Amino acid sequence: MTTSKPIFIYLQRPDNGSWVTIGRYRRGDTGIGLFQYAPSYLDAGLSWSLDPVNLPLAANLEYPATRYGGLHDVLRDACPDAWGRALIQREYGISDSAPQLDYLMLAGNSDRWGAIAVGTAKKAPVAQFSTPPISLIQDLATELQAMQMHRPAVRPELRRKLLATPSMGGARPKAVVREAAKDGGAFWLVKPILASDTQDLPRLEHAMQVWGTLAGLNFAESRLIPQGETSPLSLFLSRRFDRQDGRRLLTLSAASLLQTEYPAQGGGTDQPAWTYPDLAHTLIQIGAHRDDALELFDRMLFNALIGNDDDHPRNHAVVFEASRQRWRIAPAYDVVPNVDFTPDRLAMRMSRGKREISRSAALADWKAFGFSSEAQAKERIDGLVARFVDTYQEIEPMLDDSLRALMSERIAQTRKLLAP
Repeated sequence: MTTSKPIFIYLQRPDNGSWVTIGRYRRGDTGIGLFQYAPSYLDAGLSWSLDPVNLPLAANLEYPATRYGGLHDVLRDACPDAWGRALIQREYGISDSAPQLDYLMLAGNSDRWGAIAVGTAKKAPVAQFSTPPISLIQDLATELQAMQMHRPAVRPELRRKLLATPSMGGARPKAVVREAAKDGGAFWLVKPILASDTQDLPRLEHAMQVWGTLAGLNFAESRLIPQGETSPLSLFLSRRFDRQDGRRLLTLSAASLLQTEYPAQGGGTDQPAWTYPDLAHTLIQIGAHRDDALELFDRMLFNALIGNDDDHPRNHAVVFEASRQRWRIAPAYDVVPNVDFTPDRLAMRMSRGKREISRSAALADWKAFGFSSEAQAKERIDGLVARFVDTYQEIEPMLDDSLRALMSERIAQTRKLLAP
C-alpha cells in the first residue's frame, strides 16, 4: 500500500507540561488512515492514551480510521469546524471538499483544541500559544463581525492574527483572548453578536451558563460584556476548560467517545449513536466518576427544558484530570435555546429508542445513568425541574423583554412534557 509522508502527533504531558512525540499518522492511497504509538513513548512508560476508547495504548499496532476521510476521531477533534474552515478557505484558497487532513495541518498548533499538536518532524516542538491579550477584545469582536459580513479589514494586523488561528470549532465567528498573568492568565472564547441575530444571543448564552451553575450543574464560567457605553457590541465570553495554568489539557469530544461522525453523513441529525445513555455508559467505561453520569442526566433535562437542540456530540466533552489520573466530564458549554421555535426533540436522544422530549424518554434508560431504581430517576427529574424553575427567577432579570417572553413560554411548554 502506498502511504503518505508520515505526520507526527505530539502531546503536552499532563504531569510536567513538556512536549513529547506520542505517535505517527499516515494515510494510505485507499483513504484509510493509520495511527501508531511511538515506540519511544511506550518505552518511556508514559501511560496517557490519545483516546481510551478508539486508541488504547498498544505496541506494534496500527489503528485504522475510515471516518473523516481517514482521520482518527481525536485528530478530527483537533480540526476546525465551520467558522475555522471558512477562514482556512479564505487564507489558502482550498475548497470545502478538501480532505480533513488538509484542514488539520493548515489550522496550526498555536491555539488548537486540547493537548495535541501535529507536524512533520519526529521531535516534538514546543507549541507556543499566540493568543491576543484580552485588552484587544473590542477590536477583535469588531473584526470578527466584519469578517462574517465579508467586509474589508478594520485592523489588518488583527485580521491576520485571526486568519492564523482558525482552530476553534462551531459555526459562529469567534476568537480566543488571554488574561494577563496578574489576573489569572485564563483563556476566554469570545463570541460577538452578529448583524443576522434576531435575538441578543451573547446575553442569552451567558444567562444559560449562569442559570445552569445556580442550579448546581457544572457549567463553564462565562462573562457578558453588554452592548452599551463601554462596548459597541454585545459579547459572550466562555472560559476554556482545555487550558489550565498555561498548559493544554487532554480533551476528547463525545463524538470521539461514541465513535460517531459529526457532522453526520448527509447532514442529518437523526443518528442512533447520538444518545445520552450511551454517553453515560461510556463515561463509566473510561473510568470517569459515577457522578459524571448523573451530571449528564441533569444536563439532558436542562437542555430539554430550555429547548437546546444544538446538543450534538461535539458539544459534549471529557477532560483528563491529571491530579487524579482519570477522565472527567468537561464543564457544559454551547448551551443555547433554539430561538426560532420550540423543539420537540434534542440532537442527542434522551433514550436509545426515543427522540422526543418527554418524561418517558428521560426514564427509559435510567440504569445507564447509575440510578438504583426507576423511582429514584423519577424523583431526580421532579427535583431538577423544580430547582430549574426556582433558579430561573434569579437569572430572569438578566434577559431583555424579548428573551424573557421567549424563555417564560418555553419553560411552560416543556415543563408539561416532563411532568408526571
